[in-house]
Amino acid sequence: MKITNVRTVCVSVPFSVFGKFQPMTMWYATRYASNHAIVFIDTDEAITGIGETWDQNEAEILETVKPKIIGLDPLNIENITTISIKRSRGILRGVSPSPISAVDCALWDIMGKVCNQPLYKLLGGKVHDKVRCRYWMCEKSPEEQAAEAVKAVERGWKAFKIKIGRDPKKDVESLKMIREAVGDDIELGFDLNGSYSLPTAIRTLKKMEKYDPAHIEEPIPALDFKGYADLRRVTNIPIEYHLNGHLKLSDVIELVNLRAMDLLHLNPMQNGGLIYCNKICAIAEAAGIPVTGQSSAAELGPANAELLHWISSNLAFTRTNDSSTHLLESPSGDIIKDEFKIKNGCLTVPERPGLGIEIDEEKLKKYNKIWLTRKYKVEQGLPRTDTYYW
Repeated sequence: MKITNVRTVCVSVPFSVFGKFQPMTMWYATRYASNHAIVFIDTDEAITGIGETWDQNEAEILETVKPKIIGLDPLNIENITTISIKRSRGILRGVSPSPISAVDCALWDIMGKVCNQPLYKLLGGKVHDKVRCRYWMCEKSPEEQAAEAVKAVERGWKAFKIKIGRDPKKDVESLKMIREAVGDDIELGFDLNGSYSLPTAIRTLKKMEKYDPAHIEEPIPALDFKGYADLRRVTNIPIEYHLNGHLKLSDVIELVNLRAMDLLHLNPMQNGGLIYCNKICAIAEAAGIPVTGQSSAAELGPANAELLHWISSNLAFTRTNDSSTHLLESPSGDIIKDEFKIKNGCLTVPERPGLGIEIDEEKLKKYNKIWLTRKYKVEQGLPRTDTYYW
């Protein structure tokens, strides 16, 4: 079997919250739609694999990746993808992790279709029947966040990933109001996207402790490893470290040795694919650090399916994972048939071969036309109140 072609289709799928269009606002960016490039890898045996990356990576896929992999055996996944993460050798040397991740996903989809098995079985078999998920919520006023949380709990959600970071006082108030609105049995996680300085994080997290957050994700800039270790020593709130594609296996080992995190947050779409991410998971599991799946508002069908297969087959995942599938619900939508739907706070892995999804060609055309208008570009985020805090 040989790779014969690599194709892409870029799409913009507008966001929706409870059936109404709504942009996703954070301190660092405002997004109006899921802007992604769907990657198709064709073979000489009429089997096509599907992957996904951000739309800004389309040129790298077509101009750099495609010429290097045409004619290769798609089942030699590690030779094509993982070793290139080292940046010093490999077929895709110098390619950034996210385009590699899309290729990796498509190759695994081909592998599953060749073997006529769902991807999770090729990754070792199912160890989690259902994937527990957090409701993804953007930055808003404390009152708006509390009201949205109540609606989500009424619909069966039991855990949350909530964006904060504009102002420490407001952030504490958000946690207080949401906790009072949903009660003590709901898991509340908060994501700061590196918004605080270390002194601000120490002071603010101490104020948050009495409201029992399940974790705080990325409270300070990600490269401040020693800062994370210092923060973890002075707070009772679990610290979730979001590992992005710029870090290496040696960085994970350093974070472990520094005891800089309680949870490791990971997404194969950002880090170069499943084989590489499983190596990261092995380090975390050996250190007794749970891994959680990360979502970036909002993965479409291919990337979401990959996450579900991966989490379902890996014992490192013992906690609740992000999900932003609800941001693609009516009147918006996904690009696949049989869209993923949360039930009682959980998603279920597909059982068909490969990723187990089927592209809806009409939706693909619809959302490609929207993307071509460039109507939903990423814009500046909500301003932070005082540079002193960061």
